[in-house]
Amino acid sequence: MTVYTSDAAALEAAGKKQVLKREWNFWAVLGMSACTLCTWEATSALFAGAYLNGGPASVVYGFIVSVLGTLMIASSFAEMASISPIAGAQYHWSAEHAPIRWRAIISYVQGWVTITGWVAGLASVCFLIATMIQGLAVLNYPSYYPKRWHATLIMIGFAFVTALGSTYGKRLLPLWETLGGALHVLFFFMIMIAILATSDKVSNHDVWATFINGGGWPSDGVSFCLGFLTPAFALAGVDAVVHMSEEAHNAALNIPRAMIWSVIINGVAGFAYILTVLYSITDPDTVLSNDTGFPIIGVFLEATTNQRAATAMLTAVIIVFIMNLFGCVASVSRLVWAFSRDHGLPFSTWFSHITPWNRCPTNAVIAITVCVSLLSLINIGSTTAFNALISLTTLGFYFSYAIPILIFAIRRFNTTNPIVFGPWTLGKLGLFSNILAIAFCIFLIIFLPFPSELPVTGQNMNYASPVFGAVMIFAVANYFVRARKRFTGPIKEVDRDSEHVAHEHVEPEKQPVDHS
Repeated sequence: MTVYTSDAAALEAAGKKQVLKREWNFWAVLGMSACTLCTWEATSALFAGAYLNGGPASVVYGFIVSVLGTLMIASSFAEMASISPIAGAQYHWSAEHAPIRWRAIISYVQGWVTITGWVAGLASVCFLIATMIQGLAVLNYPSYYPKRWHATLIMIGFAFVTALGSTYGKRLLPLWETLGGALHVLFFFMIMIAILATSDKVSNHDVWATFINGGGWPSDGVSFCLGFLTPAFALAGVDAVVHMSEEAHNAALNIPRAMIWSVIINGVAGFAYILTVLYSITDPDTVLSNDTGFPIIGVFLEATTNQRAATAMLTAVIIVFIMNLFGCVASVSRLVWAFSRDHGLPFSTWFSHITPWNRCPTNAVIAITVCVSLLSLINIGSTTAFNALISLTTLGFYFSYAIPILIFAIRRFNTTNPIVFGPWTLGKLGLFSNILAIAFCIFLIIFLPFPSELPVTGQNMNYASPVFGAVMIFAVANYFVRARKRFTGPIKEVDRDSEHVAHEHVEPEKQPVDHS
């Protein structure tokens, strides 16, 4: 097992120079990781899909399976992050552990899929914030009619505010994300206690043994499996904090710990929250058909019978989503910067530039903001077309999780080039964790492209599969046409002997030398 003398040494072992400034301690990365997952908040926004396709029982059992599956993914990533705590994460690990012959193309396609999924994810977060704000407007001003262009303007506004905060306010981001993690936990208790204290309750059978095949599927089993997709989306994004590895203190330990604890915190909170919500739904028809477009507002109203209380509760959800957006932009900009550093994107020199006044990949932040703004314009023409892009988010995430874990699991059997583990490792349980994580990802990849109901129409069609296929075809074609001669995998900026960068013992919180 390798234990690094400093964060710079860990980065040099991965072949990279220290460029970004390390400003994130454990509490900051934990707050970011927990807030970025924002599981109970995402469940608030999206639980109706699982409720109609599978019913309450599918939501409950699907959530349990999803938490365990996500924990296996986080455990697998934690081991890889401890070996190579680096901003590139998935595409870098795929190259590091893949056979030399396939290293470049696997890493390249992995990088494109991960970035595409995350950019779509940012657009989906902006969309949820915008439409929830519109839902509040409908709740408090019944004469208001929400229009798609209203949502688009709100999305663009939040994209630009987040960009400003991620560049001019970069020094405050660790504190901001620490606060976000605290509010994520505080608001959970406040809302859950409010619902428990004021709502009527349904029976145990209504929650734990009620199945609903609202999608018209000939098989209840298919409907039950489709109910897993909401908790899967609510737990997606576990890799966000890894992309901050080059700015975190003691990254080889703090990043793995933050990932594991964030899944545990979000898993427990999300499960308790969804049970609270399901027990409080005494009139499903009223809850699911309210005019705001968000059934969770119906839950809040039914529980409290108070419009102001429901407004305050949804406002709390929106606040955490906004704080989540800052962490997501920070994370994705580091991913774009890292992939460009290895010549994985067009105009890589521009994308990989670090502005000296804030030690931030400002150009990457600008590019992401422009992409999200352009994607939001699609919503003006058609929400269905916009949702076709957003559906790519979860599929892209789990594909980007499955590939490096599969390659990592295979390398465990390579006796000629054994894995040198970092300070955080599962030991003999590592392979077991990898196998379960791969099985979970494959299950989701199979069912994520299914439409929500039958018969399939242009409105309810799930476009995840064709959009994802188009991204894959573009990435592979672009590799052979343009990138094959430029992209050879992660570039080694330094090449030092391992004995110069690793020792057997190190103080857990020893700070690296600031090379600025």
